[in-house]
Amino acid sequence: MKYLTTLAIATLMTFHIVACAPEDNDQEVQSDVTVTTSDDPATVFQDTSEIFVERIREEDTIVVGVIIDEENLMSPHDRQPGVAFVGEIERLNEAGGLLGKKITIIRVNSESRLSVIDNATKKLIEAGAQLLVLTCELDYAVPAVTRAKEAEVLVISPCATETQWGTGAVDKLAFSMTTQSQKYGVELANLLWDEGKRNIGVLWDNSAPEPIQECSAFRNRWRQLGGRTTIDSAINMVTATDIINAGDRARTLDADSIVLCSFNRVGTLALQRIRGAGWLTPVIAGVTMDSAAFRPLDVSGIGDFRMFSFASTYNDDPFPEVRDAAINFVSIDGVPPASGRFILGADLAKLWVYAVNEAGTANSLAVADEIKSIENFDAASGPISFEGTQAVITRVLRVLQQVEGEMVYQKVWEY
Repeated sequence: MKYLTTLAIATLMTFHIVACAPEDNDQEVQSDVTVTTSDDPATVFQDTSEIFVERIREEDTIVVGVIIDEENLMSPHDRQPGVAFVGEIERLNEAGGLLGKKITIIRVNSESRLSVIDNATKKLIEAGAQLLVLTCELDYAVPAVTRAKEAEVLVISPCATETQWGTGAVDKLAFSMTTQSQKYGVELANLLWDEGKRNIGVLWDNSAPEPIQECSAFRNRWRQLGGRTTIDSAINMVTATDIINAGDRARTLDADSIVLCSFNRVGTLALQRIRGAGWLTPVIAGVTMDSAAFRPLDVSGIGDFRMFSFASTYNDDPFPEVRDAAINFVSIDGVPPASGRFILGADLAKLWVYAVNEAGTANSLAVADEIKSIENFDAASGPISFEGTQAVITRVLRVLQQVEGEMVYQKVWEY
């Protein structure tokens, strides 16, 4: 894993897609085709309105498409692993490439728009892509998955948590580098119980399925362990302002910790209200809170706050490959990663490179078979396993702790 994008390209075919941006995401996008030739190294990045795709007719390159949201709804989750994946492949190309070939990455800003994703996938498949790296959200990945399934092209999402990925219901060639949200809730309960906590308050964002599933699994596991719940409240952008009342505050006085299952927007508002009202109870959030949009400094007096994450970005992660991946991230983005989710892209790159080398080919079907045969794999973030599924079942998480406005490494938690 050290790598990316360059090579002499004999024939370059450029498809220029100009997209209107109506409310209907399914509106057809018109395209003009221009044929050019170039001997320049090619790392291709697409902006919001244009997609340039290279049709490679020579056999000296492996084409990979990265279709992730760079700026809109899914960008706080998509962009970090997407950039990290590109950084790892960049290092690989610098070291000589893969199977004696360079890798051409065509990076597309999906904008979380179905029309952009659909058209990008069509062009990438026409270009001969052997791997598509997709968004964290299945609803947005569907157009790409549909086309990839028809063309038998390998699809890997660095961060999709829907159950369908693991079962193969998405497609026999579709994989995810994460576990479904319920597992993270179970591990939150196991962690707190292991730390000697017995009385817990629960706040859960009911505006999205992932935090609902996370805290639902937490509750079930907490009851199995024999833990006590002092408060259990649903929150969202409207009700987060109502959780701060005398009754709720009183019930948290004997709580060892508050468990927060939420995406950044609702979670940050809840933390602001909690700390603003004088609640000093320690808070721990699940991985749903970990995104590029979360900043501890956004919460005045955040105090004792911890969070499950896939990696530390504070240059203190105990795994050297995580620190190396952060450096590779900077080489692409110019700034350090803002979320532990970035390491999922590095994990994906290392897994794919291993499977290609083992298969002796980048052919999607052969590489998928290799991935399915893997039981345990030393990813950049630590050991992972699929256990016969198409999504990661076990991995190493980090517990991060807020210190002076930064989320710093506290300890690892394996599940």
